[in-house]
Amino acid sequence: MNLTKINSNYIRNLIFGAEDSLVSSVGVLFGIASAGVTSTQIWLTGLIVISVEALSMGAGAYLSEITTYEVNGKKNKKDNPVIDGIIMFTSYFFAGFIPLIPYKLVNPQQAKFLSVVVTLVALYVLGYAPQKQHKSAIRMLVIAGLAIAVGFVVALIFNI
Repeated sequence: MNLTKINSNYIRNLIFGAEDSLVSSVGVLFGIASAGVTSTQIWLTGLIVISVEALSMGAGAYLSEITTYEVNGKKNKKDNPVIDGIIMFTSYFFAGFIPLIPYKLVNPQQAKFLSVVVTLVALYVLGYAPQKQHKSAIRMLVIAGLAIAVGFVVALIFNI
């Protein structure tokens, strides 16, 4: 697939949605699993977070694009706020299952670490895919990985 011919808004929404979903979902799930709840409760929480946040992010992408067009008073024929919103929703929704699936495979205490590992791998792939460069992949992994780490440090500090 030649990404240079794809609207840059679409690429931005795809990457933003997937990255945000991976980081947010793994953090919420790790925190819930650390609280000692059951796998069923973790799975339900994950489904709720993914669904609500995907809809919120999709709506946010749509609304921000519409507002930008209204403020600028012009619209590029290639731009489509509805498609922007759908791409954001879809990428957020499906990426959210990457950190969630380990909770169906192993017990919650093992799953939370497996979830972090598969999420970090997914972030690396997400960073690599658009440009086929390890530099981009490492940048995605480090920056998003730091966001994940901050969540874990805060939880440790407050012993939650």
